[in-house]
Amino acid sequence: MVTVTVTAKFHNPSLSRRKEWQHASRLYRDTKQFCVDGWENGDFTKSVTTASIDNPLYSAIQNQAIREAKSDHSKDGAVRYRESQPFAVNNQNWAIDTTENGTVVVGFPCVSQWWYTPIEVYDDIADPVDRLLEDDADKTRLQVYRRGDDWFCTFNIEYDADTSDKTPIGVDIGEQHILAVTAHGEGGSMLVSGGEAKYVRRKYRSLRDSLSEAGALRARNRVGDKEQRRIKDLNHKLSHRLITFAEQFENPVIRMEDLEGIRENSSWSGVHSWHFHQLQQFITYKAERAGIRVEKVDAYHTSQECSACGSMGTRDGDHFLCSECGRGRHADLNASENIAQREGEPCTA
Repeated sequence: MVTVTVTAKFHNPSLSRRKEWQHASRLYRDTKQFCVDGWENGDFTKSVTTASIDNPLYSAIQNQAIREAKSDHSKDGAVRYRESQPFAVNNQNWAIDTTENGTVVVGFPCVSQWWYTPIEVYDDIADPVDRLLEDDADKTRLQVYRRGDDWFCTFNIEYDADTSDKTPIGVDIGEQHILAVTAHGEGGSMLVSGGEAKYVRRKYRSLRDSLSEAGALRARNRVGDKEQRRIKDLNHKLSHRLITFAEQFENPVIRMEDLEGIRENSSWSGVHSWHFHQLQQFITYKAERAGIRVEKVDAYHTSQECSACGSMGTRDGDHFLCSECGRGRHADLNASENIAQREGEPCTA
């Protein structure tokens, strides 16, 4: 199953629509806050229904607000909602269609009526939108929200991937080479040095240590924020580079190690680091937007096995040598090819 997130801008919605959507956003926020306050004060139980909601929102939107409030309250307790809240409706209560001239429109209930409004279908979302229009995919809940003067909608689509002619793309994430990538069966590979990430971590670790010794705790915290921004920017660039690499192959399927599965057995402390997990998350959500399936595979012995014959080999720095078949290869690329060859479980961002 492939899950793709679609975010589309509404094309020139009328003033009356924008006003009603803004009104719905406030009512949605108020509905969620009403539920949370009621549960906190003991005014009603979690089985509250739309009969208790006194506002003109369509019941489908009220129901979605109640569901979200339950989830938020279960996780965070007495939450206070921001001024702006995207309003949402479940998958059964919105529609996507085309007009006679081929314009794609999204329809959903709001306050006074259902609104069918054109969306801008740019290249990145054309394929998943076409799948949905042709009934080749299922849709999830719809969210509608404002950014500046523009209005957007976002939703996920889900469809079964055709894996009969796939190109497995194995991705090994490490310290010496932050990305080692192999397109199995295609002869394509990519190696990206981990030098920049190591430099950033080393630089800011040294700064934090110096500031801690000086007792400058506020400055130390600011240094930590700067490090996270630098690494986040790097991870965005790396994930974009990987998706661009994968898109050159027919029906790519990205496969990565399940880092959670090797935490306790790994001697490399870097496997615990947030920045490697963030990189995996960025790769996953960008792949979803590009319509590329992502799988997590078992990490066991991906670095020790020969990707050609499956025997155990030896590693000397960046070089891997198989004593059984005599194959030698860059160690991280050998690992990435092992990853590519393993069937995995689909994952989403």
